[in-house]
Amino acid sequence: MPRKAFLPGGGDDGGELRFEFYLADRLRMTVAELRERMSAHEFLQWSRYHTVLRQEQELAESRAGAR
Repeated sequence: MPRKAFLPGGGDDGGELRFEFYLADRLRMTVAELRERMSAHEFLQWSRYHTVLRQEQELAESRAGAR
């Protein structure tokens, strides 16, 4: 059964929906396919992973700028 949203609440600034589209694009599938095939738990793990990568990149950029 397809889910309407991965994370409870779903009423934030749209970040969850944007990430859903981003991840579907990266995995070369539609959002509907992503919702059908991926559990909410796995989606949350992908979201956390992506957040950590982004934070590491920002930290590296700020360190490089401080030199």
